[in-house]
Amino acid sequence: MSVAEARLESIKSGAISAGIVSLVAVAAMIGATLSDLPLPLPDSLLGWLVNVAVAMASGFFFGVTYRYIVRQDDNLHLGGGAVGAFALVRSLAQLEAAWDDTFALLSWLLITGESFLWFVTARYTLDWCLRKRWLKPPD
Repeated sequence: MSVAEARLESIKSGAISAGIVSLVAVAAMIGATLSDLPLPLPDSLLGWLVNVAVAMASGFFFGVTYRYIVRQDDNLHLGGGAVGAFALVRSLAQLEAAWDDTFALLSWLLITGESFLWFVTARYTLDWCLRKRWLKPPD
């Protein structure tokens, strides 16, 4: 595979992952809005757009990275480790950003669960695309 082809496959992987993570993020925000869960939700259209943009960027970087992590290896721990690493980094960053005297454990646990949902969904979507040969693994 040429360098240009490898870059195109990385961009495709990132775009697929960004799209899936964005859909999951919007669904989670809508679900949180309709529920009584103690989640920090944006209070303006700009806030929603920023949240979706962050989801897209996170999904893109996950997709590009995941494609290189799994390569042609069937080791389930590699994929799970990638999901865990991305989800924990996101949720710990949220914890750090929100840390003050009003910190709520339940809120952070819900954010952590949402993070795992984002990246697990992206992982299985990318695995499916690789099996269908819509994406090519790196050489």
